[in-house]
Amino acid sequence: MSNQNWSEPPQAPPPGPLPDGSIPLYASYPLPGTPGGGPALPPVGWGPEFGGQHHFQHGGPARRRRSGLVRSLLLLGGVGVLVVVAALALRGEDNVPTVAPATGPGGSSSTAPASTPGSTPTGSDDNSAGTPGAGKPSQGSAQIVQADGFYRSGVQRSVDCRERQTTLSSAGAVQTYYANLVGCLNRAWAPLVRAGQDTFVAPRVLFWAGTVQSPCTGGSPVSFYCSTNRTLYLKFEDDIKLWNRSPDDASRAFSRMWATYTAGHEFGHHLQQITGILPAAAQLEYDAPDRAARLELSRRIELQASCLGAAFMGANKLSYGITGLDLTVYRRYIEAQTGDENNRGGPRDHGARVSHQYWAAQGFNTVNSANCNTFTASASKVS
Repeated sequence: MSNQNWSEPPQAPPPGPLPDGSIPLYASYPLPGTPGGGPALPPVGWGPEFGGQHHFQHGGPARRRRSGLVRSLLLLGGVGVLVVVAALALRGEDNVPTVAPATGPGGSSSTAPASTPGSTPTGSDDNSAGTPGAGKPSQGSAQIVQADGFYRSGVQRSVDCRERQTTLSSAGAVQTYYANLVGCLNRAWAPLVRAGQDTFVAPRVLFWAGTVQSPCTGGSPVSFYCSTNRTLYLKFEDDIKLWNRSPDDASRAFSRMWATYTAGHEFGHHLQQITGILPAAAQLEYDAPDRAARLELSRRIELQASCLGAAFMGANKLSYGITGLDLTVYRRYIEAQTGDENNRGGPRDHGARVSHQYWAAQGFNTVNSANCNTFTASASKVS
């Protein structure tokens, strides 16, 4: 089974039966129970496609070029507003349960007590609240996104991550599943971030159901990553719904692989943040001359996060068990849920299915961050 890899198909494979004749319940687009077919909703962020939503607040509408003085004054005023908004948002999260996976002695993962987003997570080797990447003032944004040392950190090695064997039918089970996975992601990526001369900071993890607010957005219907407080916001009730409506092995494999994909993708955005790639890309997006250029930058960000998540899975495929039915479902159906084709009437800000397939294959097959550099790829590779 060790020779199983993702191929790089020229187009998305059509939904069809698996080798055993079964078809996952989620072979249609979008996922059952999520918005689909209606008007596109306003974008609130970056993350894996889940019913036409986006999961991380970003650039916004086109901005008119202003004089240096006016722009500086506006930026200073904006900082003040953001400080107030962030403080109010953090106060509103005091009663939301959180866990912060930490790296303990010997690299083992643990779950820290509930913490308030905005505090330094246990296991972090950075006690500052500064913006990651801020220590690179001499580097331009384009140089950071294209040539950060993270891309030269080398091949990822397995950390012997094993999937937590549990049904995803309750809040506690899903949280245990994610806490184990995020602990693995911390162990896997920490040495590579440091090898690239960047500082590794473990993300905070907040589990939620119903509604949630963050410093990045006033609300979101799905899991997302917020760079302001370096937090993965994982909506466990969606995983429970997927699992509870899964009648067979193929559908349950989809549910588990979707949860794994979601965590890996959102963690990819965290890697972009702590290496300075995400702040630099956001600056490029802010300065982009038109909407088409901004959307292309957004796709480069999204496709890179998918590639990084796939790299972790490729490095740990044997210990985690991404073989057989799990691998087939992952290749055939998980990727098919991630393209902009699913966001009916929405912006092309995540990338087409064929682009996600290409970058997922890059990460999974090579397990090397160098091959996830979407910012040096041609426009046709990030369509």
